[in-house]
Parts: sequence; C-alpha cells; structure tokens
Amino acid sequence: MDFILYMFMTVMLKLSYAIQARSDREQQVSGAVALTRSDSANNYRIWGPKVLCSMLPEDFLECNKPIDHKDNKTAKEEKGYGCLKFGGLNYEDVEHTKVLCTVFSDIDCHGPRTFMRDGVPCIRYSEHYFLTTLLYSLLLGFLGMDRFCLGQTGTAVGKLLTLGGIGVWWVVDIILLLTNRLTPEDGSNWNPYV
Repeated sequence: MDFILYMFMTVMLKLSYAIQARSDREQQVSGAVALTRSDSANNYRIWGPKVLCSMLPEDFLECNKPIDHKDNKTAKEEKGYGCLKFGGLNYEDVEHTKVLCTVFSDIDCHGPRTFMRDGVPCIRYSEHYFLTTLLYSLLLGFLGMDRFCLGQTGTAVGKLLTLGGIGVWWVVDIILLLTNRLTPEDGSNWNPYV
C-alpha cells in the first residue's frame, strides 16, 4: 500500500512540474503576443476578461447586407469589397466579401465597435421554400403553380394554358426541381428555414 501511495505522489509531483513548465512557456509566448498587439489594439490583454470586438460571433453583431455590384467588376475593384453575383449551389460557387458590422450596445468588448468583417457569403434568401415549391409542383404543377411560386410568370402562364404541357411539362418540372435545375427567378437561394 505504501508503494502505491509513493508512486501516486511521484506521478502527481511530475505532473505538477509539467503543468508549471507549460504555464511558464505560455506566459512567455502570450507576453510576446501582448507586446506586439499593445500598439495596435490599445494594450489588449490576451488573457483578460474582454474579447476583441472583431472576434465576436454573429449573434452579438449587427452587420450590413453585402453590396450588390451586379456584375460590375470596376465598381467592386474601386470599392474593394462587395458581390458580383449572389448565390450558388456549391460552396465553391459562392462568392465571399466584407461587410460593415457594429457590436450591439449591451455587449462589452475591447477595440473598435464598428469594423469590417471578412468572409461573409454572397447569399440572398427570399420567401422561396423548396418543400413548398415541390408540393405545389406535385399537386398543382399541371396548372403552373410551381412556376408562379418561383416568379417565372411567363412560363407559368404557358404551363397553365397547356395544362402542364399535357402532363409532360409537369413531370419535367418535378425532375428539374429535384435536381436543383429549377430555382427562383430572382437568383436567390432556397430559404433553409421552414
């Protein structure tokens, strides 16, 4: 029993030495980081209780919507940020930009309360829900209701007058919806919140 107690105390002592050595190394590194940040962040203490305002999650910020340059590359280059196009089916297709964010007044943080946040996706949501459109297409697609729902009124009227192309257009639109080839007319993405 004494041997087990001796081994336990030895392991605990070595563990405390290791923790102390690691803590000393972290203090040296954080001291160097704090010295480099002191000029730019107004004496920000990295281990202090306040978080940098620019590091807050979106829940604590009010951010502007991305600027739409509508395929005007010159305007985007002049401004330095903004979106040439919105949306995309895959992550690689979606453009990212900077937006102006302001921290909510009740949140206490360190640094400027208004700043540019980078990496905001150029995605626009409208009142188009995939499930609703699919149900319209299945139940009332022969009347063009799915196309009306997506804002494609010209083809919707044609589909209504031909009763869904005598059923063929109706089936084709269901397939197009399921393969994500039939999307809202305004270029927005499907709204994920049902």
